[in-house]
Amino acid sequence: MKQTNQPKNQLTNGTAWLAFGNITSRVLGALYVIPWTLMLGTLSLQANTLMGKGYNLYQFFLMLSTAGLPSAVAKLTAQLQGYEKHKFIYKATLISLCAGLLCSLLLWILAPLLSMGDQNVTPVLRSLSFAVLIFPFLSVLRGQLQGELKMVDIAKSDIIEQFFRVVYMLSSAYFILNIQHGSWITVVVHSTFAASLGAWLATIFLVFRIYGSNKSIPLKQSIKQVPANQEIKLRHILIQAVPFVLIGGFLSTYQWIDQFSFHPLMAKFYANVSSEEIETIFGIFNFNSNKLIMIIVSLSVSIAATVLPLVTKHRFDSQILKQYISQSYLLFCLITLPACATLYTLARPIYIVFYGNYAQPQQYMPMVQISAFIALLMGLTTVLAMILQGLSKTLVALRAIGIGMVVKLLCQPIMIYLTGTIGALLATLISMVAITTLMGMYVVKRFNLLSHLDTQKLNVIYMCTLLLLVAFSLISSWENRFILPTRINSCIFLVAMGSIFGGIVLGIYKKYDILGTIKNR
Repeated sequence: MKQTNQPKNQLTNGTAWLAFGNITSRVLGALYVIPWTLMLGTLSLQANTLMGKGYNLYQFFLMLSTAGLPSAVAKLTAQLQGYEKHKFIYKATLISLCAGLLCSLLLWILAPLLSMGDQNVTPVLRSLSFAVLIFPFLSVLRGQLQGELKMVDIAKSDIIEQFFRVVYMLSSAYFILNIQHGSWITVVVHSTFAASLGAWLATIFLVFRIYGSNKSIPLKQSIKQVPANQEIKLRHILIQAVPFVLIGGFLSTYQWIDQFSFHPLMAKFYANVSSEEIETIFGIFNFNSNKLIMIIVSLSVSIAATVLPLVTKHRFDSQILKQYISQSYLLFCLITLPACATLYTLARPIYIVFYGNYAQPQQYMPMVQISAFIALLMGLTTVLAMILQGLSKTLVALRAIGIGMVVKLLCQPIMIYLTGTIGALLATLISMVAITTLMGMYVVKRFNLLSHLDTQKLNVIYMCTLLLLVAFSLISSWENRFILPTRINSCIFLVAMGSIFGGIVLGIYKKYDILGTIKNR
């Protein structure tokens, strides 16, 4: 078989850079919680709940405004060449600017209605409308770079976006609370506005990187030279983009369902639980736990974002496709399985490090542990969905997600009635099992994937994950009894465990040449 001229380790390199950017930005986006909650103290639970309500609706409008453009742009950028590609990017840019303006205005105008009677949510939503305005254009820029496999700039833009967002959040919170002696609600409004600041600065950086070089073809000049028969029609862009809306936005849809159904269902089935308690519980699982698992899911997103253009380019070469897909699964297991095992077994100290000891362990521990399983399935679903879209098998992914959503809606009242506070998470878990199974069965059957997997190295990864589960479970039971649950103690404990067992796992990976195998592919 004729070898391609592309480097064999494109998937690994692209994933490494995106993972670096995603992990750094996610960790920054999670670490800010520590000083932020320290400044707010016991009010942090209410503040997190308010922020979670705002972000859930914001993510829906963000999904609506981007209209699947990042992945669609990445896919078509990988397919098109020369002036045809420039023309497509120009039209995608126009769509992004119009969509951002429209959805930003809608979010601003509809904010009082979407607040569902909670007046505090309205200014939060309006502060986020400025991010909706620019984010579609930022997504097009990132999609263009993704399609060209230029992951370094994407990673840098992620870090820039999150760094300045966190700096503004913390500085504004300190100024409002300690100098102005203002309200925690004002702190939340400014903290959500920080998303806009980060997005605008990341956009400026990418515009400079893409169009600031004299070597690049001027966009207006390239558009004029495109033959009419090569023009990409608006309809074609939308056909490519719309499925990505449904597939890329289904993770946010779960939070949206929970936001509008959890409180009414809990109030109906558990009349003895106060409205304040329900809001606190909602904040713990819908915002706090979700923020933790998104650090893990972002690792899978890094793999998926790199897989999409590679699968698109080689969609007619089954042997190369099998190599990329099997390598993607190996990467996924290598990164995500140990991370989920750690979150499950060390749920208590991890939660305390990020959110303090303001809630009872019996409240948050089951939620974080269930969320660890959800993170595993969400990550795998993200990778599978991108593979299917790269193969133009979007309907398979949409059908699986549609079935999963129906399962979520049907299970939601049943699981809340049967299990109470963890019911919404269990409904999400059952739904994710259905989606992952349907997508996974198709990919495995389509490529006879089981015969192409490196079972020896996968078994080593499985054994390492089992080792972490057993060791951390035993150590965690000791930690619960003898170590005071403070942020400092929990942080020292996690650093010690991470250093010891992280070194052991890396040593095992090196011994069995797992890292070397991935690097050389």
